Amino acid sequence: MSSLRSHASVAILAFLAGAMLAGAHVALAVFNDPAAGGPLTLITATLSPVKEVTSAQVNCRVNKNPEIELGWTAPSSTYATSYSVERATASAGPYTSVASVAIGKTSYTDTSGTLSSSTTYYYRVAAVYRSWSTPSTVAPVKTLSKFCL
Repeated sequence: MSSLRSHASVAILAFLAGAMLAGAHVALAVFNDPAAGGPLTLITATLSPVKEVTSAQVNCRVNKNPEIELGWTAPSSTYATSYSVERATASAGPYTSVASVAIGKTSYTDTSGTLSSSTTYYYRVAAVYRSWSTPSTVAPVKTLSKFCL
């Protein structure tokens, strides 16, 4: 029986490695053997993305750097351990992580001094579990001019 478990473990690890290389987001594989000699079961789950990401400029002050407020709905997956807020100046990226947000929080205000007026930024929020992450859809926002127009 232990030989069967060993082969099953190798097969599952090979599947997970292949899925990760193919870009699939597989967050967890757990073996369960409730009784000696009982069936070996496999439980898998995916890391669900954050939903309904919104972005808007807040606190417009004349001749001051803009601030962008983001909000989102937490994913249904309970595997996420944090969120990574990512920003780009093109919808296709490249995206750069600008903050790590704790689970339980569903908003973030980007007050980076590098934000410019009259510029479109694209944000996404990735649910993170260890080395895995799955990004949300993109939420664009165009900042106002330096005169708040």
